[in-house]
Amino acid sequence: MMAAQKKKITFKGQSTEAVIRQYKRTRLISYALYSLAVLMAMMSLTWYSVDSISVFSLVLTLIMIVFGIYVVRNVGIYMMARYLEILRADCDPKKFEELYTHMEVHPDRPNEVTFNICRAIYYQGRFQEALDRLKAMGRPKETSAMYFQYYNLLASCYDELGDVEKLVLIKEKISKQVLSMKEKDKYIGNGRMLMMILDQMLTQKEGRISRSRALCEELLDNATFTLARIQWTCRLATLEYQSGAGRSAMEHAAYVIDDGGNTFYVQRARELYEKCCGHPYVTEEEQFKANLAAGMYDQPEE
Repeated sequence: MMAAQKKKITFKGQSTEAVIRQYKRTRLISYALYSLAVLMAMMSLTWYSVDSISVFSLVLTLIMIVFGIYVVRNVGIYMMARYLEILRADCDPKKFEELYTHMEVHPDRPNEVTFNICRAIYYQGRFQEALDRLKAMGRPKETSAMYFQYYNLLASCYDELGDVEKLVLIKEKISKQVLSMKEKDKYIGNGRMLMMILDQMLTQKEGRISRSRALCEELLDNATFTLARIQWTCRLATLEYQSGAGRSAMEHAAYVIDDGGNTFYVQRARELYEKCCGHPYVTEEEQFKANLAAGMYDQPEE
């Protein structure tokens, strides 16, 4: 008997306004429960000070309050993880940016919310704006989970803007950081993955198509969510086109167009597809709308 597949989290069926309302409602409930827990703790201490409750009752109450705060905190973490799927699974950086803009508090210092806004801006093709905001945010600490993610996005911006010199400097910096790490370090795998990404970017810039294509295929094989697959499939399609593998490039471009949401990769893939076969790619949804407008479907009888 086959094991049940994990249900995919998606926000595709929800409007941006609906997702924002859900976030505000969750935040309000979390704050209310947290405030209630703090109030209960203060009341318990007050009752104990006037001998209204026993030590056992006080300890039991405080344990329950701490557990309640723990649950509220983890509900918040769970919801934030779900919202990441708007970008990672739905490939909808526009909705993602609007949602996270409502969460932003400290745009002038390293934090996860502002960083995710920078990611959303980048995936919409606004590379210079993403770069400027990343610089304004500042670099995370080397021990932070965001450290390699920050340099990954920074390198991606420079790659799209054609600044090879900055890519080389980032590679040198990351190489030194990875070499200084121990095998048991928590984020060493992230650092090694970033080194491979930087190698792929630089070899593509240098015109070393075969090596760059091999790295791209390896990165695609290691991709664990839709957006990463779209990213590396689009780059692979470009390299295939440059190496004369037009049919494979066309197939990969079609995948990006179908599943790439409203990321900048879709327009790039459309242009590449048309170069390969001389006509634009039409998705099933686009074809259906065109047929409907042309009256090719029977109208229901009244």
